Amino acid sequence: MYNKRFTVIHFYSYINFKEICIMANIRDNFVKTAQNYIGTGCKIFNDCFGMPAGTPWCAEFVSKCAADVGLINKCFVKVLGAGDIPRYGVAKGYGKWFEGHEAIPQPGDAVVFTWNGLGYFPGHDKYFSDHVGIVEYVEGNTVHTIEGNANGSNTSSTVCRKTYPLYSGRINGYYRPNWSLADPSYNENNSGTAVIDAKIKAIKEVQLWLNRKFGTVCDMDGEYGPKTKAAIVCSLQSFLNVAYKAGLVADGIMGVKTKNACKLLKMGDKGDYVKILQSILICRGYNTNGYDGEFGEQTKIAVLDFQKKNNLEADGIAGPNTFAALLW
Repeated sequence: MYNKRFTVIHFYSYINFKEICIMANIRDNFVKTAQNYIGTGCKIFNDCFGMPAGTPWCAEFVSKCAADVGLINKCFVKVLGAGDIPRYGVAKGYGKWFEGHEAIPQPGDAVVFTWNGLGYFPGHDKYFSDHVGIVEYVEGNTVHTIEGNANGSNTSSTVCRKTYPLYSGRINGYYRPNWSLADPSYNENNSGTAVIDAKIKAIKEVQLWLNRKFGTVCDMDGEYGPKTKAAIVCSLQSFLNVAYKAGLVADGIMGVKTKNACKLLKMGDKGDYVKILQSILICRGYNTNGYDGEFGEQTKIAVLDFQKKNNLEADGIAGPNTFAALLW
């Protein structure tokens, strides 16, 4: 008998992300929502609370993800403070608190941090924290997270992935929602990481194609890190040089010259240029319903979704501004 988790991974080519989300439970959908925001800046999260630019927004990010999946006042309370995520969630009976030095986190847990390295703030309650994020998964002794406002200033940072040692002194603890409050059919025993596994496999497929087609040197790790991003940009530059004689230096840096050399891609287009676009979208967590170099309906929907989330003209056409926003 096939293991259910393995079957989802093995047949990924025939199952798109949307279908996986339907198959998955409410917790996996929450994690998937966080994945879809990777690379997104502060504005959409500040706007969610009516806050001005420059407002710290890590808790706004967690609250926005919860709101998108219908979890507010069921599993989460919509709050502005990092420590308020567990503080009010526990007070309302929406979830439980686990100390960072003794817990094994699960995907979907809200992880709160204290940068002093003590795992708590002397003189404050146990929830008092500097920062909050979402656990994506745990691998060995490493916690993989998705966080807002964690890679720059309050105005320049974007949603990004981070990693920490399992029992890092920076981790205060974890807030684990009672997912059954939002979905009575939720079963902990059936809670898997189908979305995460499919995403890793999809990125590995992108990395393999980039290496074979353009001679890049991506690590086949299923992670969208700096090397994979640079490989996509380098492949884009190489393609533009061959197809349009763009005269770009294939250095893997998405600069103004590369942006201006990008041509429009729209519904019905086919070929390697479309596949490069799909590479970026897949790595950013968007569903293109295949990795085939065909700009079909779902690729257009993915482009539209990204444009709307990043305050671009939402026309479903990938041009210089969209490519730049995807790769800067």
